[in-house]
Amino acid sequence: MTQTVYSERNMRVLLYYVIIPLIVLLILFFIGIKIYEHHNKKKNINRTNYVVNYWSNVIGVLFTAILLSVSIGFSLAFTENVRALNAIEENKFFYYFFMVFPVFPFFFLVFYITKFITNIRRKEKLDKEEEEEEDNNGE
Repeated sequence: MTQTVYSERNMRVLLYYVIIPLIVLLILFFIGIKIYEHHNKKKNINRTNYVVNYWSNVIGVLFTAILLSVSIGFSLAFTENVRALNAIEENKFFYYFFMVFPVFPFFFLVFYITKFITNIRRKEKLDKEEEEEEDNNGE
């Protein structure tokens, strides 16, 4: 059995190594997408939308996977501490809430993965349409 310690130091580690890098990544991603959209909005709009959706889904999968792992770790640590202190009866709501809490990030992860797969299938259609346009323009 492991010893879990909730402290300000551990919270700072989580903040500096997980939360702040995720926020910086999201801000950089947003800036990059806006620059890309600005430079490519007069070109093929379908291709631009595909690229934006592709990278949005990649970031969404990455972000939710990290949040899922953090929520699983916190959930396991919390329920283990409550069990070790024999305080389940006094904290019944929190105990069961944190036991099922990782289900929420898991649903979002599945959602982003399905969006990613749908977007990949859309690329195949875009490639076929571009080939047909090139054939029609070449004739």
